[in-house]
Amino acid sequence: MIKATLSISIALLAVPLFGASESKFTYLALGDSLPFGMNVTLLPPYSNVTPSESQFVGYPETVADIDRLLGLRTLINAACPGETSGSFLNTSVMDNGCNSPHFQPPAPPIAPFKTNYSLHVNYTVSQMAFAASQLKSNKNIKLVSLSIGADDILLALPALEQCTTATCSAGILTPILETYGVNLATILGNIRALYSGKLILLTYYSPSPALNTVAQALNSAMTSVAAQFPNITIANGYVPFQIASARSNGDPCQAGLLIKLPPGPYTVTPCDVHPSPLGRDLLAAAVELAALGVK
Repeated sequence: MIKATLSISIALLAVPLFGASESKFTYLALGDSLPFGMNVTLLPPYSNVTPSESQFVGYPETVADIDRLLGLRTLINAACPGETSGSFLNTSVMDNGCNSPHFQPPAPPIAPFKTNYSLHVNYTVSQMAFAASQLKSNKNIKLVSLSIGADDILLALPALEQCTTATCSAGILTPILETYGVNLATILGNIRALYSGKLILLTYYSPSPALNTVAQALNSAMTSVAAQFPNITIANGYVPFQIASARSNGDPCQAGLLIKLPPGPYTVTPCDVHPSPLGRDLLAAAVELAALGVK
């Protein structure tokens, strides 16, 4: 299953989004650690060597690679690890590692990424402000993708994991998703006020069977908000992971879709929540399909 899925992904990625006759264009990727390409094994406590931004490879790099080789596309990846929908708009809002520390018990916290490590493009303002400046000044931008919302949930995950009833979970999750919906509507409204081109939202995969319902709730909130705006395409990141994990008890870690963690005193799960190269390619294929209008 995995080899077949990978072959499909590679085939899809070999199809440029725009033909060779089109003029050079720019792809603006926005969001959190997923488009950034987070790999926690490059950070403390797994490594004491400061990584370069080029070591982090997200699905936007995979999407852009083929067209870059053809000289058709440049990529601006403005994603910031730990970004929430709130901090995307306002850097003073607590997030999960972009402008605020990332807590990862039992390991020590990681310092805010934006000020202590290198992003793919560096900026000090909010990601929304940076995106707006790009959309105003760069008229070659013809593709924008956005992944935002997972860290809204991850901040509340310790509390959710203590719940033993659906009522308890709903009491925590419902207000988070309501706030997320308001923030996402603001983000999309701001983008659409400056840009009328192709805009893709990528839904989230579930990093474990126990979180399937939570991922589906987040994705439902995302698609509901997106439906309020013109010409927004949803790329399905959830279903490919479910299919590729089907023969591994529905576990994307067992299926090789998530980054394996090295053994050690701080490793409490076999995998991190972020995608492996195989998982990343599945997400890139989903974005390619959405950009090509394939449902």
